[in-house]
Amino acid sequence: MFNPVVTTPYLLLRFTYLPATGKPSLDLSFWHHFQESNSALNAEEKRRRLTFYFISYVGGSFMLLFAINDFSSHNWPLLTMLFAGAILAFANAGLSNIYQHKPIFYYIAAVLDSLIVLGLTYSGGHQNTGLYWIFPLILIQVFIVGYKIGIVFVALTVAGMLYLIAHQADIPASYPPEHLSRFFAAFTAFIFTAFIGEYFWQRSHHELTKDNLEKLRQANTDPLTRLPNRRFLDSVYLERAMENPVDYFPLSAVVVDADHFKAINDQFGHDVGDNVLIYLTELMKNNIRQSDLVARTGGEEFLILYPKTSLSTAVKLAENIRQEIANKPFKQGDISLPLSASFGVATALTDTNINAALKLADENLYLAKQRGRNQVV
Repeated sequence: MFNPVVTTPYLLLRFTYLPATGKPSLDLSFWHHFQESNSALNAEEKRRRLTFYFISYVGGSFMLLFAINDFSSHNWPLLTMLFAGAILAFANAGLSNIYQHKPIFYYIAAVLDSLIVLGLTYSGGHQNTGLYWIFPLILIQVFIVGYKIGIVFVALTVAGMLYLIAHQADIPASYPPEHLSRFFAAFTAFIFTAFIGEYFWQRSHHELTKDNLEKLRQANTDPLTRLPNRRFLDSVYLERAMENPVDYFPLSAVVVDADHFKAINDQFGHDVGDNVLIYLTELMKNNIRQSDLVARTGGEEFLILYPKTSLSTAVKLAENIRQEIANKPFKQGDISLPLSASFGVATALTDTNINAALKLADENLYLAKQRGRNQVV
């Protein structure tokens, strides 16, 4: 079954059908670009992104400054690690900008972070103070990749540290036993605290996201047909169309009204009437393009929006839907109802006449009804 998708920078609306009930369901998820700065859905990604750039640019700058400052020490393992780490951090962040912040660069940064930790452990850092820098590096690593994958990175990093410390005779660094015991005691407490804090932050974030999505769904969808409602049209779709006219205009509007729907309710009851509306929803959605939108605007009335579509094309598309409805009667048990619908079509050529086009489409719908219904005007 074809599932029309309506994409805006705010929402990605994907319509599917529940197999158990046959009723349409609505899947809501936020668009992956960060257009809506206060959205709960992108809060986690924004934090990862900002942390990534902080450790890349600020951390890389500090490593470069430390390398220049310690150049006279001739601690070549440390200097090599600092210079290489700074260059790779800058390069990774720069490539992330070029390739639009793909997740792979987060993992590259986490690997680089682990290598810097191991480099500090191996070289000892400036006057064997390298271990003190491991605390913030590990914390940033957890933030970048999340606490689940972070467990793997931290475990591998700590394993590498333990191996190097166990073979101090083969590395430049020298760590007194009393320093190591205190370091690992503090480090263990720090790691547990960091992971526990990250876990509960993630949990509360996901609960907030779930609540926000449910509120969003209820506010912007019709409960019967699961179609977008008038609120969605006014506050999201049409607003976005006016903000980005080149992506939407000419915008053709088709007002659809089920013929003799009151008679169906009066004769068969509102339960059958509701099922007829759901059936009409399915027929319309199966006959629109991926870029188009069908919404329920009230009662037995629907609105179909065709972006980047001329009036003549919109009339043809509306006629296809009219024929589909007329040729496929509604069936439920012993009931078989022939259906028809009337269509009013108008086109807004620019963002300045959206309201006029919608009003004209509504007027054309009434003309279609006056002329005998089951036609496109």
